[in-house]
Amino acid sequence: MEDYKQTLLSTFNLFDLDQLLFSVNAMKRAKKIDVYTSAGNLHFAENFQFQMQEIGIEINVPKEEYTQRLTASYSNEQHLAIIISFGGRGLLVERIIRCLKENRTPILLISSTEDFEIKKMADYHLYLCSTENHYHKLSSFSTRLSLLYILDVLFLCYFSKDYETNLKNKLTYYQKIRRYDY
Repeated sequence: MEDYKQTLLSTFNLFDLDQLLFSVNAMKRAKKIDVYTSAGNLHFAENFQFQMQEIGIEINVPKEEYTQRLTASYSNEQHLAIIISFGGRGLLVERIIRCLKENRTPILLISSTEDFEIKKMADYHLYLCSTENHYHKLSSFSTRLSLLYILDVLFLCYFSKDYETNLKNKLTYYQKIRRYDY
Protein backbone atom coordinates (compact mmCIF):
# COMPACT_ATOMS: atom_id res chain seq x y z
CA MET A 1 0.00 0.00 0.00
CA GLU A 2 2.82 2.41 0.84
CA ASP A 3 4.58 1.58 -2.42
CA TYR A 4 1.39 2.35 -4.34
CA LYS A 5 0.84 5.63 -2.51
CA GLN A 6 4.42 6.71 -3.20
CA THR A 7 4.15 5.59 -6.82
CA LEU A 8 0.99 7.64 -7.45
CA LEU A 9 2.44 10.68 -5.72
CA SER A 10 5.71 10.37 -7.62
CA THR A 11 3.90 9.97 -10.96
CA PHE A 12 1.68 12.94 -10.18
CA ASN A 13 4.72 15.06 -9.32
CA LEU A 14 6.38 14.08 -12.61
CA PHE A 15 3.48 15.42 -14.68
CA ASP A 16 4.42 18.43 -16.72
CA LEU A 17 1.01 19.99 -17.29
CA ASP A 18 2.13 21.61 -20.55
CA GLN A 19 3.31 18.23 -21.88
CA LEU A 20 0.03 16.65 -20.77
CA LEU A 21 -1.99 19.34 -22.56
CA PHE A 22 0.16 19.09 -25.70
CA SER A 23 -0.21 15.29 -25.65
CA VAL A 24 -3.99 15.39 -25.32
CA ASN A 25 -4.25 18.01 -28.07
CA ALA A 26 -2.11 15.78 -30.30
CA MET A 27 -4.50 12.91 -29.57
CA LYS A 28 -7.46 15.10 -30.54
CA ARG A 29 -5.77 16.14 -33.83
CA ALA A 30 -4.74 12.62 -34.82
CA LYS A 31 -6.79 10.71 -37.36
CA LYS A 32 -5.26 7.50 -36.02
CA ILE A 33 -3.56 6.68 -32.71
CA ASP A 34 -1.12 3.76 -32.55
CA VAL A 35 0.26 2.48 -29.24
CA TYR A 36 3.59 0.66 -29.34
CA THR A 37 4.65 -1.39 -26.34
CA SER A 38 5.54 -4.93 -25.36
CA ALA A 39 5.37 -7.59 -22.68
CA GLY A 40 3.32 -6.75 -19.57
CA ASN A 41 2.53 -3.25 -20.78
CA LEU A 42 0.38 -4.61 -23.62
CA HIS A 43 -2.51 -5.24 -21.22
CA PHE A 44 -2.46 -1.62 -20.08
CA ALA A 45 -2.37 -0.41 -23.68
CA GLU A 46 -5.35 -2.66 -24.46
CA ASN A 47 -7.22 -1.26 -21.47
CA PHE A 48 -6.57 2.26 -22.80
CA GLN A 49 -7.74 1.08 -26.22
CA PHE A 50 -10.98 -0.22 -24.65
CA GLN A 51 -11.61 3.03 -22.76
CA MET A 52 -11.22 5.02 -25.96
CA GLN A 53 -13.46 2.61 -27.88
CA GLU A 54 -16.19 3.22 -25.31
CA ILE A 55 -16.40 6.80 -26.61
CA GLY A 56 -16.02 5.86 -30.27
CA ILE A 57 -12.30 6.49 -30.74
CA GLU A 58 -10.36 3.65 -32.34
CA ILE A 59 -6.87 3.01 -31.05
CA ASN A 60 -4.52 0.55 -32.71
CA VAL A 61 -2.31 -1.60 -30.47
CA PRO A 62 -0.14 -3.80 -32.69
CA LYS A 63 1.23 -6.67 -30.63
CA GLU A 64 3.58 -8.68 -32.81
CA GLU A 65 7.00 -7.40 -33.85
CA TYR A 66 6.20 -7.56 -37.55
CA THR A 67 2.84 -5.81 -37.08
CA GLN A 68 4.48 -3.05 -35.06
CA ARG A 69 7.08 -2.51 -37.76
CA LEU A 70 4.44 -2.59 -40.51
CA THR A 71 2.22 -0.11 -38.64
CA ALA A 72 5.15 2.26 -38.13
CA SER A 73 6.07 1.99 -41.81
CA TYR A 74 2.70 3.30 -43.04
CA SER A 75 2.22 5.80 -40.24
CA ASN A 76 2.24 9.46 -41.22
CA GLU A 77 1.76 12.98 -39.87
CA GLN A 78 -1.96 12.32 -39.35
CA HIS A 79 -1.18 9.56 -36.87
CA LEU A 80 -0.03 9.88 -33.28
CA ALA A 81 2.34 7.22 -32.01
CA ILE A 82 2.29 6.54 -28.29
CA ILE A 83 5.39 4.59 -27.33
CA ILE A 84 5.58 3.00 -23.90
CA SER A 85 9.09 1.97 -22.91
CA PHE A 86 10.56 2.20 -19.43
CA GLY A 87 14.12 2.84 -20.58
CA GLY A 88 14.16 2.43 -24.35
CA ARG A 89 15.74 -0.99 -23.96
CA GLY A 90 13.38 -2.93 -26.21
CA LEU A 91 14.95 -4.12 -29.45
CA LEU A 92 12.21 -2.55 -31.55
CA VAL A 93 11.89 0.80 -29.82
CA GLU A 94 14.73 2.56 -31.61
CA ARG A 95 13.82 1.07 -35.00
CA ILE A 96 10.18 2.07 -34.62
CA ILE A 97 10.99 5.61 -33.48
CA ARG A 98 13.39 6.13 -36.39
CA CYS A 99 10.76 4.91 -38.85
CA LEU A 100 8.08 7.13 -37.28
CA LYS A 101 10.38 10.17 -37.43
CA GLU A 102 11.10 9.48 -41.09
CA ASN A 103 7.33 9.41 -41.69
CA ARG A 104 6.84 12.66 -39.72
CA THR A 105 4.57 10.94 -37.21
CA PRO A 106 4.21 12.84 -33.93
CA ILE A 107 5.46 10.75 -31.00
CA LEU A 108 4.33 10.71 -27.39
CA LEU A 109 6.87 8.79 -25.33
CA ILE A 110 5.86 7.40 -21.94
CA SER A 111 9.07 6.36 -20.19
CA SER A 112 11.16 6.54 -17.07
CA THR A 113 13.13 9.62 -16.16
CA GLU A 114 16.35 7.81 -17.11
CA ASP A 115 18.36 9.46 -19.85
CA PHE A 116 18.57 7.48 -23.08
CA GLU A 117 19.19 8.47 -26.68
CA ILE A 118 15.75 8.05 -28.22
CA LYS A 119 14.08 10.38 -25.71
CA LYS A 120 15.29 13.29 -27.81
CA MET A 121 13.27 12.03 -30.77
CA ALA A 122 9.89 12.27 -29.02
CA ASP A 123 7.64 15.27 -29.58
CA TYR A 124 5.87 14.85 -26.24
CA HIS A 125 6.97 13.11 -23.09
CA LEU A 126 5.21 11.83 -19.97
CA TYR A 127 7.22 10.20 -17.21
CA LEU A 128 6.67 6.97 -15.35
CA CYS A 129 7.61 6.70 -11.71
CA SER A 130 11.23 5.60 -11.90
CA THR A 131 11.95 4.42 -8.36
CA GLU A 132 12.14 0.71 -9.20
CA ASN A 133 15.48 -0.79 -10.05
CA HIS A 134 14.61 -2.38 -13.38
CA TYR A 135 16.80 -5.43 -12.82
CA HIS A 136 16.64 -5.91 -9.03
CA LYS A 137 12.94 -6.20 -8.25
CA LEU A 138 10.37 -8.89 -7.62
CA SER A 139 7.97 -7.45 -10.18
CA SER A 140 7.07 -4.17 -11.87
CA PHE A 141 4.51 -3.12 -9.24
CA SER A 142 5.38 0.56 -9.31
CA THR A 143 5.88 0.81 -13.07
CA ARG A 144 2.55 -0.89 -13.82
CA LEU A 145 0.60 1.37 -11.46
CA SER A 146 2.36 4.45 -12.81
CA LEU A 147 1.55 3.48 -16.41
CA LEU A 148 -2.08 2.76 -15.58
CA TYR A 149 -2.36 6.13 -13.88
CA ILE A 150 -0.82 7.98 -16.85
CA LEU A 151 -3.06 6.25 -19.39
CA ASP A 152 -6.13 6.92 -17.23
CA VAL A 153 -5.19 10.60 -16.96
CA LEU A 154 -4.73 10.79 -20.74
CA PHE A 155 -8.14 9.21 -21.25
CA LEU A 156 -9.85 11.49 -18.73
CA CYS A 157 -8.25 14.62 -20.18
CA TYR A 158 -9.24 13.53 -23.68
CA PHE A 159 -12.79 12.76 -22.48
CA SER A 160 -13.14 16.11 -20.72
CA LYS A 161 -12.15 18.05 -23.88
CA ASP A 162 -15.60 17.20 -25.27
CA TYR A 163 -17.29 15.90 -22.14
CA GLU A 164 -20.96 16.11 -23.19
CA THR A 165 -20.42 14.45 -26.57
CA ASN A 166 -18.21 11.71 -25.15
CA LEU A 167 -20.64 10.97 -22.33
CA LYS A 168 -23.56 10.88 -24.79
CA ASN A 169 -21.61 8.55 -27.11
CA LYS A 170 -20.69 6.18 -24.30
CA LEU A 171 -24.25 5.99 -23.00
CA THR A 172 -25.68 5.55 -26.51
CA TYR A 173 -23.28 2.70 -27.33
CA TYR A 174 -24.12 0.85 -24.12
CA GLN A 175 -27.86 1.36 -24.66
CA LYS A 176 -27.48 -0.24 -28.10
CA ILE A 177 -25.53 -3.13 -26.61
CA ARG A 178 -28.26 -3.72 -24.00
CA ARG A 179 -30.99 -3.43 -26.63
CA TYR A 180 -29.53 -6.40 -28.48
CA ASP A 181 -28.86 -8.59 -25.45
CA TYR A 182 -30.79 -11.84 -25.65
